[in-house]
Amino acid sequence: MLQTTLTCGKCSSADLRKNGSRKEQPKYQCKACRHQALFEPAAARKAAQYAQVEKLLVERVSQRAIVRLTGVARPTIVKLAKKSAGHAPVAPQAPPATGAGVG
Repeated sequence: MLQTTLTCGKCSSADLRKNGSRKEQPKYQCKACRHQALFEPAAARKAAQYAQVEKLLVERVSQRAIVRLTGVARPTIVKLAKKSAGHAPVAPQAPPATGAGVG
């Protein structure tokens, strides 16, 4: 199970308490600075977005279409494309055929 620690966006304190909900998402309030917000773990959301981007890159969808579909910035898509291209398996090449021995 993935466990994330939520921290306050204003003071970076991890001392939060649940304080109601908005659109079925829990709201949290920082006990240190009283800042209240929807603290959503960014790592899980970004991992899902990046997985979708990589899937669309494999399907050869244009980068601009991927921006429209996922909301991920284009430079990030370029970075992910270069990263996935570096890990792509390389097909073995056949040795060059020589014309010697024909006859």
